[in-house]
Amino acid sequence: MIRFLFRSITRCVLWTIDLLARLTGRHRPYNTLQIELTGHIAEAGVLGFLPFRRPVAPDLFALTTLLRWAREDEQLSAVVLIIDNLDTGWARLQNLRRSIQALRQAGKYVLVYLAEGGTQEYYLASAANAVAMAPAGHLTVTGLAAETMFFKGALDKLGIEAQVTQAGQYKSAGEPFTRTSLSEPHREMMNSLLDDLYDQIVEGVAATRNTDKATVRDLIDQGLFLPHEAQEAGLIDQIGYEDDIPHWLESRKGQTEKAGQVDSVNAAESVQVIETGAYLRRRGRLMRRQALRYPPARIAFMAVGGTITRGETETGSDGIQSTGSGSVIRDLRYIRENPDIAGVLIRVSSPGGSGLASDLVWHEILQTKEEKPVIISLGDVAASGGYYIALAGTTVFAEEGTVTGSIGVIAGKAVLQGLYAQLGLDKEILTRGKRAALFSDYLAFGPAEQERMNSEIQSFYRDFVKKVAQCRSLSYEAVDACAQGRVWSGRQAVARGLVDRIGGLEEALAELKYRVGLPDYWPVGVERFPKPASLLRFPSLLRLLPLGGRVHGTGWPWERDRIWAILPFSLRFL
Repeated sequence: MIRFLFRSITRCVLWTIDLLARLTGRHRPYNTLQIELTGHIAEAGVLGFLPFRRPVAPDLFALTTLLRWAREDEQLSAVVLIIDNLDTGWARLQNLRRSIQALRQAGKYVLVYLAEGGTQEYYLASAANAVAMAPAGHLTVTGLAAETMFFKGALDKLGIEAQVTQAGQYKSAGEPFTRTSLSEPHREMMNSLLDDLYDQIVEGVAATRNTDKATVRDLIDQGLFLPHEAQEAGLIDQIGYEDDIPHWLESRKGQTEKAGQVDSVNAAESVQVIETGAYLRRRGRLMRRQALRYPPARIAFMAVGGTITRGETETGSDGIQSTGSGSVIRDLRYIRENPDIAGVLIRVSSPGGSGLASDLVWHEILQTKEEKPVIISLGDVAASGGYYIALAGTTVFAEEGTVTGSIGVIAGKAVLQGLYAQLGLDKEILTRGKRAALFSDYLAFGPAEQERMNSEIQSFYRDFVKKVAQCRSLSYEAVDACAQGRVWSGRQAVARGLVDRIGGLEEALAELKYRVGLPDYWPVGVERFPKPASLLRFPSLLRLLPLGGRVHGTGWPWERDRIWAILPFSLRFL
């Protein structure tokens, strides 16, 4: 009774706020939403130890929600996206691109404006009805390139020896420190991945720009376009400045009316633009008011990003820097024991890290899955340790371009004795125990130590493969054939049974609603994890100290974790 009364009062308050806004003219009519996409699009907008601050730009989850609201908003007839200098990953682009296509399917007219653009910006823009560009801009659609830097030559000059042991012929994370060029397995893996990602670009642009793949490949090979050249090639539709956007929209309405086409645009209305911030506030209040008509439902949204380590999660103004197993385990136990949380959506965007930390999180997700549905959404990279923890989910989604798999591990250390000698430094080591100095940076592994390290990582690798086989309902042999440390695109991973479905955050959320017995239209409250750290927490206070509160030497990573399940490379647009 008290809950019902509270919800009724809240609805009245929200309705009164909206009514007063309309009467005072603060709620001006709108029919066009303008969104600016620039710079870094964070996976999760978490802010270290300043919980009272908010991200300056929406993160991916908020943007996905915003575009869905726009799709369902009957007042909106058009959406304008101002895209400039994006710094984001492949899966995030595909997530947003699918949302733009859904807007078009819902009858909204989508116009993208580029001051100038590269491969990232144009791939996203090409999903719109029309693409416009600044007169002095440049379109640089040159495709994909992957670079691998090798440090062995420099390490040799410094007298540093990297001793690395790997499980899996494609597990090449140590190669930059032990080789001067790509090994054949590494080259094969990179070429396969680039081929598939490149095909995705070509197929996507060809489909939305109504051309064929051969033409798109030829245009990408040409690569550099002045605005008029891009327009002649059919890559863009308009050339002008931002203040020309209303004119283009008005002109389009006239053309639509003249052609007798049915469209969501009312030819009698002028272009009335609403900015993202104002739209989020207005639409957010409306959605909260509508949500009060339904019985309350709540889910958890957890972001796993950066390197996976033991200890606490480290966050900053641009999101998660590293994910600590201790933080994740604590949050999962809270979610599991909270009766108000129906299920959890975990967004994994991590190249992996500590094998032990990954295993601890994997186990905790399995425990949670026994109590509540756990849906996994893979981001730009969910490989090695990132893929390891995703195994435990009820259903695993990936974008076609997600870099995933990398089922393999490495271990090793750096031997600095040669560097010390060049610097005139000496060490004298006294030990008790035959292997007490095993991980000293002054002594190299002997044959017996190398054999022992290899035995350890092979054991971890076999266990990793067994867990993949168990969680994915595959045979050990089938998993081993696509393991060996090899990475795959999301599309390749689905074909091999490593991932369940292609999709992004919206598809994963719909699956979670289905699993908890809710229709897709049902509004749910979302509780985010990790939460901003409190200033009252000791780890947060430590971060205020010089050197980030580190009260001991950082040392080498293998001093704490001998075995690492981490991606062998990073892939960027060039």
